[in-house]
Amino acid sequence: MRGGWGLRWQEAALWAVLVVPLVPGAWGDPVELAAGLVLLTAAVVLFRRFPVWTLCALVTAAALPALVLAPTVTNPPWVWPFLAAGVFGFRAGRWVPEPVLVPLAAVLLAGLPVSVLADGSTRGGFGVLFGVYDWFLLVLIVLVVVLGPWFAGRYLRSRAELVAAGQERAALLERARIAREMHDSLGHEWGLIALRAAALEVAPDLAERHQVAAGELRAGVAAATERLQEIIGLLGPRDERTGVGELVERAAAAGMDVTWIPAEPSPEAVERAVCRIVREGLTNAAKHAPGAPVSVRVERSYNSTTVTVANGPATRKPAAARGGVGLAGLTEHARLLGGTLTAEPHEGGFALVAELPHDARPATVSAPARRSLLGVARKPLLIGTSVAVLAMALYAVVGANNSLDPEVYDQIQLGAPRADVEAVLPPFQILGDSERMLSDPPQGADCRYHWSRVQTDDRLFFRLCFVENRLVLKETVPRSAISAGVAR
Repeated sequence: MRGGWGLRWQEAALWAVLVVPLVPGAWGDPVELAAGLVLLTAAVVLFRRFPVWTLCALVTAAALPALVLAPTVTNPPWVWPFLAAGVFGFRAGRWVPEPVLVPLAAVLLAGLPVSVLADGSTRGGFGVLFGVYDWFLLVLIVLVVVLGPWFAGRYLRSRAELVAAGQERAALLERARIAREMHDSLGHEWGLIALRAAALEVAPDLAERHQVAAGELRAGVAAATERLQEIIGLLGPRDERTGVGELVERAAAAGMDVTWIPAEPSPEAVERAVCRIVREGLTNAAKHAPGAPVSVRVERSYNSTTVTVANGPATRKPAAARGGVGLAGLTEHARLLGGTLTAEPHEGGFALVAELPHDARPATVSAPARRSLLGVARKPLLIGTSVAVLAMALYAVVGANNSLDPEVYDQIQLGAPRADVEAVLPPFQILGDSERMLSDPPQGADCRYHWSRVQTDDRLFFRLCFVENRLVLKETVPRSAISAGVAR
């Protein structure tokens, strides 16, 4: 119930965030209001099944008016579609695992020819360049308004995944700790019990029925040990509280023929590993080679410690046993310490040999990759930087070649052929919607707009209009036209 109410509150908040800004902006136009409500309803309904394509549709709905109806260069885009795209961009980043950068890039790239055609149809050849620049600005707006919230949602999603992974890893480590405790402690103790039972089974001064009972006890302990090992995975390091000497003494007290050669203490991590290896070697010898002599040797050099647990051939028949996971766990533990471990037959018996370096850094266990904030934002930042650099470069090139000298302008005569006039004009025009500041040009005219190289309050830029390849209008536009055009 709480989760259901939480989702309902989220949906209600989503509607409030989007409907409240929509109503004032479209109040005077019922068509825009109805279209916005329909678009919002469809987005809310379709997002659960098609989140990426819903986001792409919202970006398309925001981009088309900006590219076709009014240039982004001089007209702020209609706010509500971009707000809706930003809200759903955050939801996509927070809840959707599918990547959105490629579909969004496809949508934005599809807008480039639309912008070029829209501006080229109204501004002639220069409209191609104008359309490219207008598209650059739109891409920057989408990167900030849509990919910014998407990035925030993606970052929150990554943090939640890391928290969940950490909790899962903590649970796995706890399970591994319990498994190691069971294997190292219970497995070793049960191995000693089986060893004592085997000694009673062959004791000559024990009644036959007691020998049979001891044999059944030994078999039962062996079977229990096998079942214990079936539930244990690969073992990791743990704190050892029993030294090698105590392990050897307890094994000898249980009836094992064991000798050992001690050495100087090793670094703490290595000493714990030595104890684990000796414990496992003694347990395996008791289980697989009952009655065999066992030797434990620890050799310490200046930079490593070598531990060997070797046993001769069994003198009694061992109980049937399947391979456990103790050796696999020891091999992994030695690897984590930067060392090696081998377990192989030796002189009719078996030998366990491990070499553990003192100064090697432990290898790390693979864990979920931690995607940093910069890692998640790398692609959007790279795309945004590239687009911004290209837009500024284009603006710089156009801005350096779109100013007309007033003296040249004064020499241009009305009625002059277009080719003669364009021969003295700058190659580029103003990157802006200059015509909206002025009165309508002559019908069918094709106009060009250039900044004045020397600007005054009475002379900000020039307009020159052609009809049938003849100059029919030349106009000097004052600075006041900007404020008047904005007022209109």
